[in-house]
Amino acid sequence: MRLNQYFSALILVLILFSGCSGNENDSLPETETPTNPTSEEPTPPTPPNTLTTEERLQKIIDDKVGDDTDKLVGVSVSIRVGTEERWKLVGGISKLGEPVTSDMRFGLASITKTAVAATVMKLVDEGVLSLEDTIDDWVAINSPNVDQSITIFQLLSHFTGVNGYFTEALWTQVEGDLNTALEPIEVTDYILEPTNVPGVTHEYSNSNYLILGLIIEAATQKTVGEVMREKFWIPLALNSTYFGANESIDGPIATPWRDNDGDGTLEDIADEFGAGYHSIFYCAADVFSTASDLSMWAQHLYNGDAISLDSRQKMMTSYFDIPDPVFTGYGLGVRRNVYAGRIMWGHTGGMRGYGTAMFFEPLTQVSIAMLNNQSRSADGPLLRYELVEELLAVVYEDLLGQ
Repeated sequence: MRLNQYFSALILVLILFSGCSGNENDSLPETETPTNPTSEEPTPPTPPNTLTTEERLQKIIDDKVGDDTDKLVGVSVSIRVGTEERWKLVGGISKLGEPVTSDMRFGLASITKTAVAATVMKLVDEGVLSLEDTIDDWVAINSPNVDQSITIFQLLSHFTGVNGYFTEALWTQVEGDLNTALEPIEVTDYILEPTNVPGVTHEYSNSNYLILGLIIEAATQKTVGEVMREKFWIPLALNSTYFGANESIDGPIATPWRDNDGDGTLEDIADEFGAGYHSIFYCAADVFSTASDLSMWAQHLYNGDAISLDSRQKMMTSYFDIPDPVFTGYGLGVRRNVYAGRIMWGHTGGMRGYGTAMFFEPLTQVSIAMLNNQSRSADGPLLRYELVEELLAVVYEDLLGQ
């Protein structure tokens, strides 16, 4: 059953119910006077400025969810001020008949890159890696499309000229056997011809973080999932966070939706998420987490002790400007964005079935995590950015009266 059929049926039931309710005033327009002058006046709707902050935030989410590709299927949001979780909100559905709940894990997509970058910086803190190390120092990639002299710093900042790897040939390979994982080194065979020589221009490429994953594994002799769990998830008590490529995801998972055939209707693609998908998303996109864990991760990473102060400063100050009014810069695995008129640090993400955003604002120590279970809709990315913008505007009005 497709998603829009479900919502159409639900709307029909609601119409029939309201028609049989026996209360004629329920169907009157707000400006219409009741026909019985002795009846009680209908209760007027609550003006927006009398709603609580939580009610205002929830209304913003409710207005964004729906059954079509111009709406968001489901949303989970966590907003913290410092480490205190002030607001935890959900809206929409996970799958037909099942609403999104706050304990659901979502694919973080490219927010995964913040965890990969933090892992690299942690290994730099420990003296295992140097930002000046080259690919050739750690990994032999047998591809003419990868320059072995590229440094870890260049990989983190997408300053390599290395092209992407999510090619038609790769998808054909994986979709032919969804339950068979590819080794990360095999995935490098699908990297396309370079777009430039290293060190010349910033060009965002998932291949950079695929290669960083190989370097992490070579340097530690462990899987990326093992290293992340050892360095971050366990010590920081992020108990609902997993690296899907290397470990099973425990707990409820939000069902992913996607318009696979471009007909404008979203389909449930949960059955596609086998070992094949997880293996190719890898260090580009395969951390799964809850909104609560993710908003706490932002606090630990950008304002806590996940990595050293020196590494955090390098991560956030080694950025370069991007000529965009929202995405204004990129550092070492971190975006610099403007939301609600404030400079924030974090990342966005989009993958098959999921869309995400995580940001932290240093002055007020506000962090937000927004997780959505759909992709490839016409307005999906724009709706997610609008949602974060509108939520933060209300948050800052609450905190600062502005």
